[in-house]
Amino acid sequence: MTGQEPILSDGVIIEFIDGKDVPVQHKDFGERAVVMRDAKNPEGPILYFTEAEWDAFIAGVKDGEFDDLLEDPTEAP
Repeated sequence: MTGQEPILSDGVIIEFIDGKDVPVQHKDFGERAVVMRDAKNPEGPILYFTEAEWDAFIAGVKDGEFDDLLEDPTEAP
């Protein structure tokens, strides 16, 4: 572990771990990886991101790339 405590945000647990501790073998995670899982089901599926993938995701959130996902699907455009 990197020593950073897990972050709990809107029902999601986010952790930063050593890349060598990732059980996914299909890509190089480098020194650090980001792990995301459901706080209500912490033993359920886990998503693993490289630092570059995580940085791209955060940049997309800041740029509003995912804002359309927040709209109520029952509202007419």
